[in-house]
Amino acid sequence: MAGATMVFGAPTRRAEKWRVYRIRTANSTYELEVQAEGSERRCTVLARVEPAGECFEDSAPQVEGKSLYGVSPLEWIGKRLSVGTARTSEIQSVDFLTTASERSRRSSTMVFAQQQQQQPAPRVEERRPDWAPFPLGYVEMAEAAASVLKHVAHRHDLREGIEHDPHLVRRLELALAECGLMVEALTRRGH
Repeated sequence: MAGATMVFGAPTRRAEKWRVYRIRTANSTYELEVQAEGSERRCTVLARVEPAGECFEDSAPQVEGKSLYGVSPLEWIGKRLSVGTARTSEIQSVDFLTTASERSRRSSTMVFAQQQQQQPAPRVEERRPDWAPFPLGYVEMAEAAASVLKHVAHRHDLREGIEHDPHLVRRLELALAECGLMVEALTRRGH
């Protein structure tokens, strides 16, 4: 991997579009910025945000030995991500956050572990999704919806947590019914 990987240390190609994801493993939360397809030489930035840590850039990121650029974000779950010299543990969840016209301030320069120990990491700002134009934006929305439903489905104690609040039970039932109706509508018309 070392021969095929190029690690950058300076801001690169700020005019390009970036897709931003939040990735969670068993012990860490990361923000992953992926340069949009169509760039002459793409770049990916991985920044650990919980616990605060390093920031890595790579032109050939991999998911279990395959190019990150050729694997759908939903397929990252259960696999390990390699960006530069960083390798995550198995990914438990992937959430699409937004598209951006430039990289975040946090990932604009290479940050090393020694520097992070001396100064606190900046707070992660929640960003409202800025969807790509049709049709890509609608595919991104469907991916985001699948990601959110996956989190709900994997929370096995949800029913127990809300069983004493009939209002929350009803809200959950209505929300899930609405999800079912929307999936049925999309399936009927062939997406």
